[in-house]
Amino acid sequence: MAGPLDGLVVIDASWGMPAAISTMMLADYGARVVKLERPGGPADVNSALRKSTDRGKWSVEADLHSAEGRAIADQLLADADVFVESFGSGGAEALGLGYDRLHEKFPELVYCSVTGYGNDGPLASRPGYEALLNARLGQMAEQVGHREGPIFMGHPTVSYGTAFVTTIGILSALRARKINGAGQKVDTSLLDGMLAISSMNWWWNEKDISYLARSGTQTGFGNKRLITDPFQCADGKWLIPHTGGPGSYKRMMDVLGFGDRTQTIDGPEMAVPLDEVELDIARNKVPEAFRSRPRDEWLELFHAADIAALPVLHPEETFEDDQVQFAEVAIELPDDEHGTLRQIGPVIRFEKSTPAGPERSPFPGEHNERIGDLSRSAAWAPEPGGAPVSAPLQGVKIVDFSSYFATGFGARLLSDLGADVIKVEPLVGDQMRPLGDLFEGANRGKRNIALDMRTPEGQEIAHRLVAEADVVMQNYRPGKAEKIGLGYEQLKAVNPNLIYAYLPGFGSAGPKSSLKSFAPLVSGLVGLNFEGAGEGNAPIRRVIGNEDLYNGFLGAVTVLLALHHRANTGAAQYVESPQLHSSLFVISEHSATLDGTAVPAHQLDSEQTGLSPLYRLYRTSDGWIAIAVFGDAAFERLTSALGLTVDSRFATTADRAENADVLAGVLAASFAELDSATAFKLLDDKRVPVEIPLDHPIMPELLWEEWALESQRVVEHHHPEYGWSREVGMVIHLSDTPGRFKGGSPRLGQHSAEILGELGYGTDEIAALMATVCALPTAAAKES
Repeated sequence: MAGPLDGLVVIDASWGMPAAISTMMLADYGARVVKLERPGGPADVNSALRKSTDRGKWSVEADLHSAEGRAIADQLLADADVFVESFGSGGAEALGLGYDRLHEKFPELVYCSVTGYGNDGPLASRPGYEALLNARLGQMAEQVGHREGPIFMGHPTVSYGTAFVTTIGILSALRARKINGAGQKVDTSLLDGMLAISSMNWWWNEKDISYLARSGTQTGFGNKRLITDPFQCADGKWLIPHTGGPGSYKRMMDVLGFGDRTQTIDGPEMAVPLDEVELDIARNKVPEAFRSRPRDEWLELFHAADIAALPVLHPEETFEDDQVQFAEVAIELPDDEHGTLRQIGPVIRFEKSTPAGPERSPFPGEHNERIGDLSRSAAWAPEPGGAPVSAPLQGVKIVDFSSYFATGFGARLLSDLGADVIKVEPLVGDQMRPLGDLFEGANRGKRNIALDMRTPEGQEIAHRLVAEADVVMQNYRPGKAEKIGLGYEQLKAVNPNLIYAYLPGFGSAGPKSSLKSFAPLVSGLVGLNFEGAGEGNAPIRRVIGNEDLYNGFLGAVTVLLALHHRANTGAAQYVESPQLHSSLFVISEHSATLDGTAVPAHQLDSEQTGLSPLYRLYRTSDGWIAIAVFGDAAFERLTSALGLTVDSRFATTADRAENADVLAGVLAASFAELDSATAFKLLDDKRVPVEIPLDHPIMPELLWEEWALESQRVVEHHHPEYGWSREVGMVIHLSDTPGRFKGGSPRLGQHSAEILGELGYGTDEIAALMATVCALPTAAAKES
């Protein structure tokens, strides 16, 4: 098979990393993606970034400013299913490629626009570069680094978040097209990508409930029984443990030698705060204890005690990890410069629609003569006839058996887009329920049934749910689902048309498959902590963005891909998308040679100021300024604004790269003589992309912006437990079949009786089941 998107035709006229990653995903899973690019290609045509994000695509040249180029675009679009552009607000219209014109000419075309801040609102005209958004919205203040002041974020989390919501939006619009018969516009932006990521940690509620302490002497987890920091061991190597599982905190303290001063907690440990002695041990004495043994000894001790822990590696080291090698997710592509490059390839596992391996990235214009080879596939043709849908996933039923955040977050994204998601929860509640913002972010809009899956009656109820479902999502460790009747073969016997989405930590098999997986352990394993630290530095505590979010995003993509495969072929299947694989996906831009030498797409400098002299932070006389200057025209405007003379060392892009340190010194001296406000005005007046970094995260202030509420990027509601709340709302905007907010997270067992009735149980049966297999413990019932 060529993948679940076999036959789909995508025309990609975008620039920038977010859209490139999104269309790379589409190409990885079988779509024919055609890059529509300027003659000669972009300035970075030989970059490591292009070699990864443009793999598997075709390249067709066209000057879209000319009538001839626009005719080429129209010829391609006549045979296309999807069009992707990132020209900025109003840019596509100026080129004759705006949505209104193309929708009238090609009514079945799904049109996707990726912008910086959306096409409306007060920020729509601001330059759309990730680092500038990080600066303007305070993410550079939120990211903790090795020095004071704003930190340039080495891991491009907003680009990946935007790529995920873009892909989810495109796949959702294609489902709506299948049923309704027409294409529509999908709007996503860097702002939406940032908000999607922020939905894990940022909200407002009138009771001020949060699992994070944002002020005081113990920021982070405060007095929670939770430790997830990187620790240096006796051999200088680093590891990250996680105490989030039942009893894990006490077991870790036992291993570290502090067990005699640590309480044993019955029930969820995180529900009981640390006392003063325990808090001092957790935050001050634990780091010292780790330095007493080498890393491998600690890992062996922790794994023997069933405590989650992983090594912290650099991205290029990840290719040598035993589980990564077992999973065979690395690919090797020919490369003119390095001979062969090793990259992370397609990471989702399909039972029946395995994609072909990607080909190398194309040369500009390599496929100019193959335009006539494109044709639309009948498999993707709309099939209207039944009742139209008002939301793209209307009519899809998902049973969510997961715990914690990652899988639940993926199901929540699908719920936002119209799926009916039923969360099946144990009678004592999900371990994450005490962490209000996490639970809300992963479970809003779902229905909930509390169920004792250890009983035959509970398993019978679960099987009745599955019999009527389109999708099951679960993240148990391998073997556990089978013990309670939820294995793939068991549920396929109940419902042969079922899509079974398994999102474990490391995979269903392999050397690490039995280990626990929690964020940010896998982020450390794949190199994100080093990526965000800067060249030569120790790993930072954590980067914004982690495997819980990424696994949820990729889990939603996985389900949508499987739904399309089923719609096009009639075949349901088993799909697997582990946390490890989604974390590997977000280092896709980094390659390595066969001998393990890193070939990074970007490298944060040791001072954590930027990736190049023209994409970085500079100190001013009273603060900082952030710039994003790409191309000769923008560089000329920069030097003109600052009154600098351009000599031969900086004449071309190649010259500027060769003399990067000298250029950085020249710009640093110039900015040091200006205050931030003056520097901003000089550059902004000359249309040089620039922002002044905010000195605090804009969240949760952004939740109170009326324009954000009006655009549904923020939603307000009253929750029975948290009171009045505001949180991130819709981050994927579909013009004709929009998603919608369906309410806050459900109380434990809130819909048990209702769901039992839908499954055909009678009144007496429901009463009996509510008193037994659906019965809440007294304390849990009071809390809910």
